[in-house]
Amino acid sequence: NSNAWMLSNYKNTLTSVFLFEYRSDEQGNLIEIKENQAHKIAWKENLPPFATVTNISEKGFDPDLTHKLISTPWLRQKFINNLYSLADSHDYKGLVIDFERVHSKDRNNLNQFIKELAAKLHPAGLQVMMAVPPKEGDQVPDHSVAYDYRVLGQYLDKMFLMTYDWHWPAGPSGPIAPIERVRATLDYAVSVVERSKLMLGIPQYAYDWTINGQKRSGTAYSTQHAIDLYTGYQSSVHYDEKAAAPWFRYLDNKGALHEVWFEDPRSLLRKFRLVREYELAGMGCWHLGLTMPQTEELLLEEFNVR
Repeated sequence: NSNAWMLSNYKNTLTSVFLFEYRSDEQGNLIEIKENQAHKIAWKENLPPFATVTNISEKGFDPDLTHKLISTPWLRQKFINNLYSLADSHDYKGLVIDFERVHSKDRNNLNQFIKELAAKLHPAGLQVMMAVPPKEGDQVPDHSVAYDYRVLGQYLDKMFLMTYDWHWPAGPSGPIAPIERVRATLDYAVSVVERSKLMLGIPQYAYDWTINGQKRSGTAYSTQHAIDLYTGYQSSVHYDEKAAAPWFRYLDNKGALHEVWFEDPRSLLRKFRLVREYELAGMGCWHLGLTMPQTEELLLEEFNVR
């Protein structure tokens, strides 16, 4: 079982694990998924598991689904009751809400949902966490206006900042988590949310763009795969000092030029040290199993993991 192996292999560097993912239909009922016992294995390894709840539908991350679930008081309450039952029946330590691309018009609804969810879970000793997109001001960027850091931060136990994807597969190539943008996010976050509630998101993946003229398309894979590629193609690795991020190029067997941005020990260390500099609660990564072996060594050199 790969979950059992992963939890055992990485347990020295982990405090808890977020299991991905549960989702709901439009009536607020959680969709049955095939259980893999990861939550039970996690408890055995003394890593309290959290259930990640997403707004994914067959359309991908679905803001219309979120709108339905959180804008009607009775439906919101039904959804919250079902989330509570999930946490209770599976002995989860709590929930991680990962609602992405939420409509700006749902800002107040999202605040209300998290407030009511916390009111339901906290008395039972369950925690509420949330993964949020990176913001550099309340209205910056404008497509993330729905995420009201200040209000959400009052009710959440932890807020996980998804400080990555400044460049993504469908857009132009570039650094995934440029350090100056990560810093700008932290500067804003600590001004409105208690530092002891903030977690820094660390990307553990690479993006590979095929570059031919104007048309660029990318794919994601593990950091280790990126390392294997530049070793195999004997590419020279460049390091963008401003972004604190490594990249390389190679020609594939069809003669197409590729550009790959990834993370290496230098870029990871710069991010790890932000956790101490900003006195954050900690950090997390997307996602386990994509890391390279040095990540764990680096982490244990820099921190005592609780």
